[in-house]
Amino acid sequence: MDILIKYLLLACFAYVYVRLLIPYIGFFTRFMFNERVGWDKYIEKPRLVFYGLGLALMHGSYSTFFEPISILPQFFYILNWFIFISGIALTQLVWTKKFKNVFIPKIKEKLKSKKNFHVSITKDQLRNIYNGLVRYDMIIVERTEQGDFIKVFTEDWNAHDSKIYFKLDAPSCREFFELFKVNFPTNSLTVIDFFKRSDTVRREDGNPYAYSTVKDAKSRTPISKRSDELKEIFSGL
Repeated sequence: MDILIKYLLLACFAYVYVRLLIPYIGFFTRFMFNERVGWDKYIEKPRLVFYGLGLALMHGSYSTFFEPISILPQFFYILNWFIFISGIALTQLVWTKKFKNVFIPKIKEKLKSKKNFHVSITKDQLRNIYNGLVRYDMIIVERTEQGDFIKVFTEDWNAHDSKIYFKLDAPSCREFFELFKVNFPTNSLTVIDFFKRSDTVRREDGNPYAYSTVKDAKSRTPISKRSDELKEIFSGL
């Protein structure tokens, strides 16, 4: 019986290692012949970490199958099989489409630095928004040049000293934020980041907006004083 179990376990190890070697031999071969490797570190590095954890579980539980256990032998035997199979499952999870298309993007999103709004937007689109704000006298041009406006939305907060000086009350500025977020949904914009943590948004008097005020502005004033003009700015995008 032990011989059968041993060969079964070794067959599992062989499958897991061969499954790992096939793609990475391909990477190595292309590298040696100066071809495009196709290595995506954001996928392959987590894949190798998961593979290492799975193999660690498999190797850690392997020897226990052949050791006599005097306390709760059946329980430990079942637990050992569970650990070994979990190791196999962990190594095979990394080859699924769900790992690549769902898990990896979620991890990348969680690990994003909160020093940037991470907005997917072009500079031309930002210029159009800026020009719209200028046209409707919603921004202090003397203190917020077009380059400052673009930096705030595209660069790390601590990489520049640019600020946006709005000529908007709290409900209007909150509506600007909401329209921006809706029109450019690929972002990590939050009310607290935009109005407080980033330290990039100012009122006309040069002071920051009160976070508690803008946080509740939407419920108190669903339609701001500048609603029509703001919607007009974003409708042209």
